[in-house]
Amino acid sequence: MEDNNKKPNDHTGCSDTVDKDLSYDSESEANHDENLAASAQPDLVVANDENRLVWRLRLLVAFVLMTAMIAVCVGVYLNGRNDQQDSFEKEFAGLADKLVISFESVVKQRFGAIDMFFSGLTAYSNQTAWPLVTPPDYTRRASELHAMAGLSLSLLLPRIEANRRTEWEAYSNANQGHLREGLAYMQGVDAAEIDVTPIFPVIMDLESNPGSYVPESGPGPYYPIWMMHPPSNPSGINVNIHRNSENTEIMDFAVANKRPAFGLSEDYLDPTRPRDDRYNSFSNTPNWNYQDDAFAIAQFPVFDKLAGDRSVVAIFYTIIYWRTYFDGLLPKGSNGIHVILENTCGQQYTYIVDGLEAQFEGHGDLHSPEYDYLRRETKIDLILDRDQTFVDEDPTCHYSIRVYPSDTFRDSYETNEPALFAIVLAVVFVFTAAVFLLYDYMVERRQKVVMKSAMQSGKLVHSLFPEAVRDRLYEDQDQEAANKAATWKTGANGGVVERKQAIASEYPETTIFFADLVGFTKWSATRTPVEVFELLEALYGAFDTIANKRGVFKVETIGDCYVAVTGLPNPQEKHAEIMVRFSVDCLAKMRNVVLSLVDSLGDDTANLAMRVGLHSGPVTGGVLRGQKSRYQLFGDTVNTASRMESNGTTGMIHVSQSTADELVKLGRSSWLVACDEKLPIKGKGDMQTYFVRPTSLTTSVSRQSTN
Repeated sequence: MEDNNKKPNDHTGCSDTVDKDLSYDSESEANHDENLAASAQPDLVVANDENRLVWRLRLLVAFVLMTAMIAVCVGVYLNGRNDQQDSFEKEFAGLADKLVISFESVVKQRFGAIDMFFSGLTAYSNQTAWPLVTPPDYTRRASELHAMAGLSLSLLLPRIEANRRTEWEAYSNANQGHLREGLAYMQGVDAAEIDVTPIFPVIMDLESNPGSYVPESGPGPYYPIWMMHPPSNPSGINVNIHRNSENTEIMDFAVANKRPAFGLSEDYLDPTRPRDDRYNSFSNTPNWNYQDDAFAIAQFPVFDKLAGDRSVVAIFYTIIYWRTYFDGLLPKGSNGIHVILENTCGQQYTYIVDGLEAQFEGHGDLHSPEYDYLRRETKIDLILDRDQTFVDEDPTCHYSIRVYPSDTFRDSYETNEPALFAIVLAVVFVFTAAVFLLYDYMVERRQKVVMKSAMQSGKLVHSLFPEAVRDRLYEDQDQEAANKAATWKTGANGGVVERKQAIASEYPETTIFFADLVGFTKWSATRTPVEVFELLEALYGAFDTIANKRGVFKVETIGDCYVAVTGLPNPQEKHAEIMVRFSVDCLAKMRNVVLSLVDSLGDDTANLAMRVGLHSGPVTGGVLRGQKSRYQLFGDTVNTASRMESNGTTGMIHVSQSTADELVKLGRSSWLVACDEKLPIKGKGDMQTYFVRPTSLTTSVSRQSTN
């Protein structure tokens, strides 16, 4: 669209008001006489009273300003602290929920692997086979189970009734070859190369005579070690674990209730506790980095069949190292989360989770009580869908975890920014208050009226002209007023016509925006003027709001065409990118506006669309002074931007090569889609043009537009 078709904007001055005020002063001076002198003393008293009243008012204003400053600064500080607290709580809530969910997933996965292992044992045997069962390939499958379930030591303990003891002892001596095979598998050698110490020929008792093994003399049933992982030599096969006092009640409970059972957690932090074979098993477990902290013995019943009325035929005895259940639960960098492991037997252990790793912090609940309201928790029985009702004689320990933030986590969200903001605001407030009071003291009532009028006029000028242009217009107005005053005093100007310097500047780097409503002519032909202006005012008002937000200067509107520019009056390094973002905002807002007006303006209003053209280059901007001055742009850049719009596509942003080059320099080449063919542009010849499709930008812009 050519420049000479643009419509001027109205401009209204404010000289009449100033002239009236000046004539009032002259008349007051002319009417001054001796009657005033006679009443001078009473007037002086009144003036002093008014001065005192003004001073009291100023003190009141100062007090109010000081009170407001304190209130605002305190409010800003508290609001900043509250924002930090909210961020801390929300971030912790998200991480804590993630930790709990991840922990539940780990427990289900690991215990599910154990259940599958038991099912394999049950499926291999049958009701009549137990206890005379030796599962084949046990070491390999147990090794896989340890890797999946995070186990350190596991024992398979068949249930031997007293009347089958002799039968079992004969069977175990005849089938002890599995130990040699297991050791060979672990060492990666042939079984013939393994020298194995013979197993105990009968079921043995270690508890009755501490430090030495003696034949078991109890009434049964017995739970001797039969298969173990990792296998060891000597093995301890046929040692009755049921005789061990710390296992007897737990084992009997697991058998009677047909459910897994946990005992007390143990650790080796006490220097007086001997580091036995079980400790060596922990310390030698690959990838565990054992920290001498809590572990628990878990006993799982093995059944004679997969479903129905079934009996416990063996116990799977294993050691669970709890810290490994807290590794890898949070993303890297999420540091300072406390996890309290506790059981119904009164034991508590505190761990600190730093991203992918968990570290043992100490015995007991070491979290700070001030974070109790942020607690997240879960229970092992709840995770595994087990009965939560415990009988009074239940000797087992039921485990759960509680999650809290630590002081370290909280400190990462506490900064001195609220205090700094409050201090800066206080300084600005004091400075502003001082300037205001000084200004209030110096000005007169009449000057306030003039200032109010000037501000009203300036607001109108501000909406029509850039700042630099406004300053020039004010200077010209002042000079014109001075010239008129000189002419009035002398009576003539000698017939000399004064030439004014043109108000114009060249802006070398700008981007011009042309947007046109597609279908507007047909639509407006069937609408009243009021309806036409209702649409245009709603649409252009929305565009003006976006322009103010984006730092875009609106030049003018010509009918249904909207013209804007970036890069003036002040240079903008990213003028092309800013204009593209503005264009995307306008396209999105265009749809919202027309859809919102469908009910009042008709269904075909929704068919209106917009076509956008952009071109970057130098322009000349200035004011053609006259009765209705307005700001205008001149140059080939304006014409080319108009050509981009008129040759564009509905709902798209059509840009020239120069605008594309600017976007490429700004790292926005991914936004550009080159047209398949060069377009013949009137007055320019064939031009390579592009469409802008910033998909990722559209999401961002839409979100901002709703704010």
